[in-house]
Amino acid sequence: MFNNPSPLGGGPLGGGPLGGGPLGGGPLGGKKHVYEGTEQNFQSRVMERSMEVPVVVDFWAEWCGPCRTLGPALEKLAEEYDGAFELVKVDVDKNPRLAQAFRVQSIPLVYAFAGGQPVDGFQGALPAAEVKKFIERLVPAPERNPLEIAQEALDAGDYPLAQEAFEAVLQTRPESAGVAHIGLARVALAAQDTARATAHLDQIGEGDPQYTQAQRLKGVLAFNVDAGDEAALRAATTANPKDAESWYRLGATLATQLRYEDALDCFLKVVGQDRAYRDDAGRRAMLSLFDLLGAENEISIKYRRRLAALLF
Repeated sequence: MFNNPSPLGGGPLGGGPLGGGPLGGGPLGGKKHVYEGTEQNFQSRVMERSMEVPVVVDFWAEWCGPCRTLGPALEKLAEEYDGAFELVKVDVDKNPRLAQAFRVQSIPLVYAFAGGQPVDGFQGALPAAEVKKFIERLVPAPERNPLEIAQEALDAGDYPLAQEAFEAVLQTRPESAGVAHIGLARVALAAQDTARATAHLDQIGEGDPQYTQAQRLKGVLAFNVDAGDEAALRAATTANPKDAESWYRLGATLATQLRYEDALDCFLKVVGQDRAYRDDAGRRAMLSLFDLLGAENEISIKYRRRLAALLF
């Protein structure tokens, strides 16, 4: 839609009655790189500022549903890029002369400015991935923190990427070494490599903020003694739903894979079927996972309630 790169065309904003005014206008909502654009500050906030850093202008309105989707996506990117570009939000209802100057017929409408001129733009609420591509055409993507990449990969189950990123953290961010060793131990646990997981956890000393978490993870390693073949154990529980031994071993197997909720389901079945099994091993296994996850974790809260309902 961006056939005419300059809707200003030497018109009312090019130094006319809308052109003066101080920079002003923001930041909005505590966001460092998101500003309010008005008819009074547009020349300084957008036109002049774009001579120093690219500026993205979002024409929107309170009543516009798609604007409520696009706006937060642009704001998130503005903060992620941390000043590589600035976002200026223009409420068309409050600034009708700006809307007229830019021929705004439907919103959301987005323009990118560089060197005092609009250089790109789009109309409508694009998917987040497309919005990001639009920004990447304007400025290079910022270098991401390898720790952030590692955590996302770990959460997504992409263990090769998680391992690569956590190892990069060890090399480049020594202050986060404890977090990286915890992450690498989790990767090793997912591969059922107990020795490698233990080696990483042993690297975390008592003075490290991650020490307590490392000790909790060592507790999970104890489940490895009872872990087995998941498919075979599931077959055993299907054949005999009251087989506490198979349920416990299945829970232990899932715990070593960091599948905590599934593991807790299994241990809860052990509690319900046989409190005497290994001296209440099902309940004690659940308590160890609660300790690992933390008292405020949603999974801990959920299964503490289920355990209490079963016991009392």
